[in-house]
Amino acid sequence: MFAAFSVLSIAMMSRPVVAGEGLTLSDAWVPAAPEVGRDIPLLLTIRNETSSPEALMRVRCPIANFSERHTVDRGEGAPAMRSIPNIPIAAGGTLVLLPTAYHVMLLQTREPLEPGKRFTCTIVFQKAGSIETEVEVRKSP
Repeated sequence: MFAAFSVLSIAMMSRPVVAGEGLTLSDAWVPAAPEVGRDIPLLLTIRNETSSPEALMRVRCPIANFSERHTVDRGEGAPAMRSIPNIPIAAGGTLVLLPTAYHVMLLQTREPLEPGKRFTCTIVFQKAGSIETEVEVRKSP
């Protein structure tokens, strides 16, 4: 299922948002969630074209009560999500948020999310500050 998210993500690229000096956000989307109160991943590509590392510090979206930044630990046993204070973005690097790696979870959705719906989230970076990006709801694979 998680592999299908990444394939669908690449197949349905949206317009990139150039975010100030050297950051580009693209392909921001969430899977459809017909029930209120769900926890869903926000998937997104962030390109850092600067010579300095950056970090995603928080995300605010009107469709969720909270958000958390996560990584996936692959120690002994099954992979497990773990909350982290920020998501690093290497200088000159591209970060693709995926459910199987770094990602943002939108917690306790406030409304049903049907495919085709769009909304705006504010993504806060350590150096670049707050940047708004449009997010699309897509059919879950």
